[in-house]
This record gives sequence, C-alpha cells and structure tokens, in this order.
Amino acid sequence: MKTTPVYLSRAFVEFGPFSVEEMKNFYSRGLLQEIDHIRPHGGDQWFHVMDWINSQPATESATPKPAAKKAAPAKKAAPAAKKTAPAAKKVAAPAKRAATKTPKPKD
Repeated sequence: MKTTPVYLSRAFVEFGPFSVEEMKNFYSRGLLQEIDHIRPHGGDQWFHVMDWINSQPATESATPKPAAKKAAPAKKAAPAAKKTAPAAKKVAAPAKRAATKTPKPKD
C-alpha cells in the first residue's frame, strides 16, 4: 500500500516530499520542531506537527524507544577560562599641522 507523501514547512520554507514513515522517523529522532507544520501532497491545509503525529496510527518507528542503560554521569569539565582582550596599544595623537604664518600684504 502506497501512502501519500507529505511536505514539511519550517519558518515558511517547504521541504519534501517525504513518506509518512520518514516523517515519523524524523519525529522519533527529535528532528521536528514546535514550529513545524505538515501537509499531505495535493492538500491545501497545513497541520501542526503534533496534531499530525497524534492523528497517525502508531507504528514502531514513531514510538520513541526507551534508552537502554544509563551510563554513569560524565564528569563535568572545568569551565574554560575567559580570554581577556589584549591591552589596547597606545596610539600617539595625530600630529598637528604646523601653523604657517603668511605674511600680511603691505599696503
């Protein structure tokens, strides 16, 4: 049975077509965002991603799988030291033009 492809809209940009299984896989992998909308091929109406997911029959690929065993928490690395900006070089003030006296015309 062939399913109708669907399109994904994120920030007013349309992507696709994708199969329904691909879209469910995107959801299970956490690739879909709260701002996403989905529409079926040939349809005019966009559905919020969560409304669309909830309207789909549950399949194994759409159900997020529980994590196996949790690993021991990793030690937190020491925060990186903040880099300070290099000291500003002192720049000499621009040289002033030498004042030149122009002789006054003699009357």
